[in-house]
Amino acid sequence: MQRSHKFANPFYALLLVAGIAFALTATAYGVMAFRESRPPAATEFEASSASTEHPLMAWLSDHGETALMTELGFLALFVFGAIATDDYWQRRSNKQK
Repeated sequence: MQRSHKFANPFYALLLVAGIAFALTATAYGVMAFRESRPPAATEFEASSASTEHPLMAWLSDHGETALMTELGFLALFVFGAIATDDYWQRRSNKQK
């Protein structure tokens, strides 16, 4: 029985990294949007803790949309790169057999 040979396209690794980064950023952005949509608490303890916003939430509030769009652009670029070079990497793998 002949074993199938897999070929490695470097764009797959880039897609994985960009996809994980996008998923984490999108999740954090969703958490930030959810926290900002809730009305502030009326108690003194919760009001004082709400004034100290986590640095990640502050960064996402300022730069979150830009980060998401940039990561989405990288995802699109890597998808097109993987599709465009797939035949090349497959032919290269077949030559090495």
